[in-house]
Amino acid sequence: MKYCPNCGKEVKDIAKFCNNCGAAIGGAAPSRTTNQQFEKKSLYASATETLNKYTGEEGAVQVNLNDLFSEVPKHHDKDEAEEIFIAGTKTTTPSLEAVSEDWGKPWLFSRILVGFLIAFVALLYMAVGFENENAIPGLILVGAFAVPASGLVFFFEANAFKNISLFEVLKIFFIGGIFSLIVTVFLYQFVDFSAANQFFGIMTLKDSILIGLVEEVGKVVIVSYFISKLNVKYVLNGILVGAAVGAGFAAFETAGYIYRAEGSLVQVAVLRGWSALGGHLVWAAIAGGAIMLVKRQKPFEFNQLLDTRFLVFFALAVAMHAVWDWDVTVPGGVYVKYIGLIVLAWIIVFILMNAGLKEIGHIKEQQ
Repeated sequence: MKYCPNCGKEVKDIAKFCNNCGAAIGGAAPSRTTNQQFEKKSLYASATETLNKYTGEEGAVQVNLNDLFSEVPKHHDKDEAEEIFIAGTKTTTPSLEAVSEDWGKPWLFSRILVGFLIAFVALLYMAVGFENENAIPGLILVGAFAVPASGLVFFFEANAFKNISLFEVLKIFFIGGIFSLIVTVFLYQFVDFSAANQFFGIMTLKDSILIGLVEEVGKVVIVSYFISKLNVKYVLNGILVGAAVGAGFAAFETAGYIYRAEGSLVQVAVLRGWSALGGHLVWAAIAGGAIMLVKRQKPFEFNQLLDTRFLVFFALAVAMHAVWDWDVTVPGGVYVKYIGLIVLAWIIVFILMNAGLKEIGHIKEQQ
């Protein structure tokens, strides 16, 4: 048994070329260890290939993270940063012919994150070193907004169409984030949690599913509103709108948790800060991208949310949210669970982003 050295697909022992990717097959058969590595890769490939079918595309989704983040360590000047933010207006939106089908290379988000971290450390020193309580509100604000806001800039950079302005994104972040919380609080009035949760604070599987369902529905309602209001037409647009609502939801919710933490303020800020990398920000981005899979160029209608393609990705977001909240023992501890869910969430996001980039080519072919 042999495997293609390029894509990992199984090939015949006598094959000279891979039937899947066309790569040359040469040399002796790979070792058992190598075969096992390819089997692991094929598990990832088959999983992404299955989900990719729901986007309307075919094949496994491979993302070169080194290439994707290759611009992060490089030097960039102020003009380059300003050029990224000056987008989405009538005079700065590029024509479809100028839109690239290649994966972008976001970098500005990393500078935003570093800026937040510097501010957080400075405010922490002010609060602890000088015992100045006036630094605490700023500490809460910076701790809550650091990762969601930085992640949102990543999605802003990744929107290849450059057709949504920073003004619109910030409006969705603040208004969408707050109103998605309001819708969620309203929906919670119709939910009954278990006695274990009410008396002992234990999150059962049923409770966690209810929370995941209510909060994801709350965000989808607002994401749908902005998608309809802006009449966006592309998958990458939907991902950005969803990320903006999710980032606002995450930032304002986290600020509340940090405020209530009292003596463990810093610990809560740090935990909820880094874990926001794979929470509401990404779950809402998945929902936004999934809505656009069924909407595309058509006007938005709520019956589109009954389409299987949307429901599959929405169910994944709810499931990840539920497992996140579920008080279940996981080998390695709760941090292993969080990291695993973060990785899974981003794999799904990359599948949708891949579909969004493929969409560019499809639209150009139709013109």
